[in-house]
Amino acid sequence: MKRFIFILIAFVGFSAISQQSDFNTIDFKKADSISELYNHTALKNLPVLAHNLTFHLDSDVEKFRAIYKWVCLNIEGDYGFYLKTTRKRKKLKNDSLAFTNWNKSLQKKVFKQLVENQKTICSGYAYLIKELASLSGIACEIVNGYSRSPSSQIGALGVANHSWNAVELNNKWYLVDATLASGYFNVNENKFIKIYNDGYFLAEPEQFSKSHFPLDSKWLLLDEAIDSNQFVNGPMVYGEFF
Repeated sequence: MKRFIFILIAFVGFSAISQQSDFNTIDFKKADSISELYNHTALKNLPVLAHNLTFHLDSDVEKFRAIYKWVCLNIEGDYGFYLKTTRKRKKLKNDSLAFTNWNKSLQKKVFKQLVENQKTICSGYAYLIKELASLSGIACEIVNGYSRSPSSQIGALGVANHSWNAVELNNKWYLVDATLASGYFNVNENKFIKIYNDGYFLAEPEQFSKSHFPLDSKWLLLDEAIDSNQFVNGPMVYGEFF
């Protein structure tokens, strides 16, 4: 749900080439230019926004690229909201019923903040990606799980703290994280730094699994799934690695 300014702790010996290579014959410049054309569009009418972003594009991957890039460039991380929800998650981690009820009520607040101020936390990013993709006829799912930082998911799983997306393109599932791609929180200045990282778009599953662990292991998209112990004891990697 957050990205701090870190030194890369470890580098693992596998290729960091993303699954964008599956679409190396497609030039994303047109999709990117369309996403920029609609910068600062309000979120009052998602069907219209989805139409505008995808109408002039031919393939699903280009349509999804325009949607994803627009969300990353136009939605800002809400650090204050993130801190509040993090404290609440920790408080309710041992009371599943209370946590479920709180989580349901939280979504209304997330949606309101997203629509009114175009600021959100990870679940808002994932929700918006899914909605715009679905409106464009593209299968997309929200994936909930764990994201690592020096203060969480170290040695043992803590509270689930992150959401991202899986998208189906040409009958194959891919992973994306619009939250981490859009920028990071500078905790020293208590503000969100907007800087786009393309490495979280159609990321290589093996690479993605170093920093993301889903509640449902099928969304690892790995031939040989890792377990939680491998995740929490593995190398810690961040934005520059992607």
